[in-house]
Amino acid sequence: MSSIGLAAAIEELRQELYQAQGQGAGEQFAFTVEEAQLELHLELRNSGKGDGKLNFGVVSVGAGGEHATVRTHKLTLKLSIRDRATGGAAPEISDDEARSWSEF
Repeated sequence: MSSIGLAAAIEELRQELYQAQGQGAGEQFAFTVEEAQLELHLELRNSGKGDGKLNFGVVSVGAGGEHATVRTHKLTLKLSIRDRATGGAAPEISDDEARSWSEF
């Protein structure tokens, strides 16, 4: 069974952040990471399962085994948005004209 340690998980996260940073270069809206939470879960399961068959007339016998490993990762990032066109200020999304919902 292969395993992934904490150092490897953090390095993988670091590489993903580098890739996101590179892809966002030159874009108007930039995101800064304020907080990152990483959860690692590991679940091991062993169970018996009828796989093999021996047939003789109308009689059949089955035997077998199964082994499963499940890994889940949960990453939560808290991001702040900055508008590079306004010098890095928080973007202002608004409409100066007042309208009712029925006009849309």
